[in-house]
Amino acid sequence: MSGWQGTPFKVEVKSGEVKAFCMCGLSKSGPFCDGSHKGSGEKPEVIKFDADRSIMVCGCRQSKRRPLCDGSHNSL
Repeated sequence: MSGWQGTPFKVEVKSGEVKAFCMCGLSKSGPFCDGSHKGSGEKPEVIKFDADRSIMVCGCRQSKRRPLCDGSHNSL
């Protein structure tokens, strides 16, 4: 893994905000989708947030809560 995918990190989100998270690992603006997935069959995970909060994002592809981190990377 390289870049943002190897380590979970915090992202601040605001109430009413909609974020498209990259699940293909190709986005140069990861964890956010920049459209690089086109043609890969992958779809971004789109989440609308209902409150201001901090979230932990993880690109390890092991989390059952993707793109949110659930600590699964600790067992890799």
